[in-house]
Amino acid sequence: MHGPHRLFGNGQTASQVFLSLQIPVGLFASVFPRAEGEGISSDHESFMPKDNVAMSDAHLKIHLFDEESITRESDLLVIGIYQGGEAQSALARCPDGVAREVRRALKAGWLRGEAGEIFYLPVAAGEGLAVERLLLVGLGKRESVTLESLRVLGATVVKACEKSSVDRAMVLVSLDEQHGIAPAKVMAAMAEGAWLGSYRFERYQGVSRKDAPRHRLKRLDFLVPAARIKGAYKRLEQVVKITRGVFLARDLCNTPGNHLTPDGLAKRAREMAERLPIKTTIFSSQVLAQKGMHGILAVGQGSEHPPCMIIMEYRKGGDRPTLAVVGKAITFDSGGISLKPGAKMEEMKFDMSGGAAVFGFMHAIAEMALPINVVGIVPSAENMPSGTAQRPGDVIKTARGIHVEVINTDAEGRLILAEALHHAATFDPDVIIDLATLTGACVVALGSHATGLMGNHAGLQKRLRKAGERCGERLWSLPMFPEYQEQIKSVVADIKNVGGREAGTITAACFLSRFVDESRAWAHLDIAGTAYDLSSSKPHMPKGAVGIGVRLLCAYVLTERV
Repeated sequence: MHGPHRLFGNGQTASQVFLSLQIPVGLFASVFPRAEGEGISSDHESFMPKDNVAMSDAHLKIHLFDEESITRESDLLVIGIYQGGEAQSALARCPDGVAREVRRALKAGWLRGEAGEIFYLPVAAGEGLAVERLLLVGLGKRESVTLESLRVLGATVVKACEKSSVDRAMVLVSLDEQHGIAPAKVMAAMAEGAWLGSYRFERYQGVSRKDAPRHRLKRLDFLVPAARIKGAYKRLEQVVKITRGVFLARDLCNTPGNHLTPDGLAKRAREMAERLPIKTTIFSSQVLAQKGMHGILAVGQGSEHPPCMIIMEYRKGGDRPTLAVVGKAITFDSGGISLKPGAKMEEMKFDMSGGAAVFGFMHAIAEMALPINVVGIVPSAENMPSGTAQRPGDVIKTARGIHVEVINTDAEGRLILAEALHHAATFDPDVIIDLATLTGACVVALGSHATGLMGNHAGLQKRLRKAGERCGERLWSLPMFPEYQEQIKSVVADIKNVGGREAGTITAACFLSRFVDESRAWAHLDIAGTAYDLSSSKPHMPKGAVGIGVRLLCAYVLTERV
């Protein structure tokens, strides 16, 4: 990946529903399916991975109860407070003494209700609730509550409970409609945020670690109106499967380059195909050579670990059109001969985030058994400097017949994507979407708050932006005026792999456009700024890989049913 800043180149009642998602310490354990015959009845379903030696028994289980269950035993009850000190209306469900104490605290100004603000109140024995404490959480302005703010709230609750060594919590917030958002959707958004915020990647943290193991919240009970229980269950079932896909993507990206090479990634694809209705094909370096895919071979020729292309097919849509999703997977990017600076180079294990998103997306749609046809294509290589590495000035002939002059070996992502996009056309898809940590210029332009969106179809871009708004993974469109194509003209070849410092994100997309038929709808997502977060500034995005793209693609297909 090429560009500035980031180093990227360019016993229960019938009204109860019970779901659980295990958050394992071990690598890839989160994607094992439920064991055969495990915990299923008419009013109870448990989602648990198979036993595996790599897994911890630490997990977060989420239960649904109706409003009459407010007196059930728990460690604390979570109550929402709007900005200005107004409690949510469901506070009326609490015993009078409890409601009175909450209003007294609000009148005293102990909590203002600003988004993310928290305050604990003890509950005296005999007050009518079987909890020891109340957790008052700020919802912000009533008119500002969104699905994304509810996801953040869910993660905030989990973080607060873990910090206070709480094992079990009950949530009152989901009993009320929030700014036009129905209670079942409130619950689903908070549950999604809770699970996303609970993720941990601790595979390489052994028993010699000095600090004590962090406490985990074990159970989160959501109160939902009895009439909404059935719908809430269906939403939660969907959320858990999408979240598993996010965890898979995060696990892959967080794995160090010495533990996950292109061949190792191909192995993961084969393992996934054994458990899910996905057909997997691997193009080895020999097959890539036979097919003339020299863009991938050139990027990987400096490494001892050969490149490959992973093709995953999910076909449950009958005669419906095919969606092709392409993801860049550079398992480690040193920059090659155009070597990156040493500072923060360790972050270049995240240069496979686009490919990881494809893995997570394929896993999620297969678990949801969606009636669609999707082909996931992941070109994978390791970009290293050596005596056999490609050089600046080299000219590569791609499978499409386009000759590319290599100006900068750190602009490697577009070379492997070019071959994958060209190959995607062989499946005759109606739509092609690619995801890649492609340019540091996108980080400069959009920071970490939005993914860059480009392509050749305005309608597709509009639908993707709407999907991004729904799931909280926002996109921002950038232009691809014909004049930008001039910047990638080469003196010695058809095109060159960089177009100069100006508009680096756009010229990278212009390069990719040469490998997609104009008649086919195509969108390019530059996730360089959104793929990982080492600041831990968002509670539902722990430090490390975000798993960006999985929820976005799921939101897109769930609406479009492509």
